[in-house]
Amino acid sequence: MTLAILPHPAEDLVAPFLAAQLRPATRTAYASDLTEFFGTGIVTAEQAQAISIAEVEAWRNDLAAIGRKATTINRKLTSLRAFYRRLIALRIVEVSPADPAVVKGYKVGHTAIGKAIASEIVVEMLSDAQGYANALKGARDYALLLTLLYAGLRRAEAAGLRWADLVVEAGHTVAQLPQTKTGVLQHVKLAPVVVEALAAWRTAAAAVGIESAFIFVSINYHNYGGPLRATSVSEICQFYGRRAGVEITAHAFRHTCATLALEGGAKPQQVQGHLRHADLQTTMRYYEDRDALNDNATDYIALTPQEEVKK
Repeated sequence: MTLAILPHPAEDLVAPFLAAQLRPATRTAYASDLTEFFGTGIVTAEQAQAISIAEVEAWRNDLAAIGRKATTINRKLTSLRAFYRRLIALRIVEVSPADPAVVKGYKVGHTAIGKAIASEIVVEMLSDAQGYANALKGARDYALLLTLLYAGLRRAEAAGLRWADLVVEAGHTVAQLPQTKTGVLQHVKLAPVVVEALAAWRTAAAAVGIESAFIFVSINYHNYGGPLRATSVSEICQFYGRRAGVEITAHAFRHTCATLALEGGAKPQQVQGHLRHADLQTTMRYYEDRDALNDNATDYIALTPQEEVKK
């Protein structure tokens, strides 16, 4: 048995929290949000422990009062929740004063045209899964959500994925998909962050005696260790979506994969190949309806309400 080594009460907790983040953009956003909340970039255990639920709710309400967008407020709450999840894991605090079960975020009604999920909602869902109270469920769901997001898999493809389907080609981890819409074996590259999450899930599952040929398995008592059904994949996505205040489907992650790749600079043909679309028009439909809002016909109408009345 090993004992948790707690930091000295006067040590800063923010710097190691930021250092643990993989993406520079995430570190920057977290640092800004935590500084805004605590009023300082250095937070000790005593300061973190002194924060109450009422203070977090008051901060949320103050942000709304000064006109901050609901999506911005939700993102800031996500930063605070991620910080406190780490403190809980380190046994510095017992509960989070920003727990979403108590401190509600704003429902922003993301029904994004093209069915893509807003980036801040995706981040909140992933963060929620990563820090979920049931660590086994959290590890599985985090890996599943990342796989859907980065690989753009259909729910049935994710449910049918086996460990033997993961192979290394030219130094890259690739998923071979035997159960595709066309019935033809297809290949999808897995991003390093997905591979890492899958490895963590496999380790967590093995630690409790789950050994299955399938990657994503049930942890419910009536089907413990059995492969997830496609409907279960949908239910997991809906579960985290609702906790983030939105109604989504598993297929929304496929749309989001296409949208984020195109917005990140990928060529349409690259996205078409990644999503395994036979027709490029199918790929672009995932994106064009959303993109059309940036240069819409209504932007060209110069008629003022007063002139309209005169006519």
